[in-house]
Amino acid sequence: MIEILFVRHGQPVSGIRNPELAPAGITDARRLATWLRHDEIDLIVASPYSRALQTAEVIAAELGRDVDHVLEDLREWDDDISPEDYTAVEDMAADDPRLLAVSSGRYEEYVPSLDLPAFRRRASSALEEILALRDSGRIVAVAHGGIINAALADVLEMPKTFWHNPAYTSVARVRRLDSGVLVVDSVNDTAHLRGVPFDSGRDALAATGFDGELAR
Repeated sequence: MIEILFVRHGQPVSGIRNPELAPAGITDARRLATWLRHDEIDLIVASPYSRALQTAEVIAAELGRDVDHVLEDLREWDDDISPEDYTAVEDMAADDPRLLAVSSGRYEEYVPSLDLPAFRRRASSALEEILALRDSGRIVAVAHGGIINAALADVLEMPKTFWHNPAYTSVARVRRLDSGVLVVDSVNDTAHLRGVPFDSGRDALAATGFDGELAR
C-alpha cells in the first residue's frame, strides 16, 4: 500500500512573482512537521515553485532529512495563465472577482482562462509520477490548492476540477491499496494547526462510524 499526503504550501507573501513563505507559513509548516514526527515518512516531494518547495524544505529539516524529489507536474497554474505577481487571497481587495468566487464556493471561476482539461491531465500525470516512486510506504507531496483539487477530482472521478478550498498546510490523504484501487481517506485536514496528534483525526472519525474512505 502507498499513502500520499498531499500538503498545500504554507501562506506566502504577496506582490511578487513566485513568492516564498510569509513568517506565518513557515510557522505552520513547522507545526505540520511536528504533527508528522512520529510517523514514518519514506519520501518528501514538492512542486518546483518556491512557496511549495520551501514548505517541503521546512518540513524535511524539522524531520532531519532532505526533500527527495522536485516534480515539475506538481506546479500550480501560474505559468499557464500569465506571468503576474502572486496575490494571496488574504491580500485581495474586497471586490476582487477571484476573492468573490472563492468566498461563494464558485471555485472554477477563480481562474476562468485556465485550460481545465489540460490542467487536469497534468494533475493526473503528477499523481501517477508520485505513485511510481515506490511500491509501498508514505509519501509527503507538497503542492498547491489547484493541483491538489485536480488530483483528488481525478481519483474521485468528479466532473469539477476545483471543488474545495484547501487551507494552507492542510493535508489530504490518498491511498493506493494492494488491489490497485485508489481511495481518498481525508481532505483539508488541519488538525496540526489545532495541536491535535496525527492519529486523533482518524480516531474521531472512527467514533462517528465513518470508515475513512471515499473510493474511486
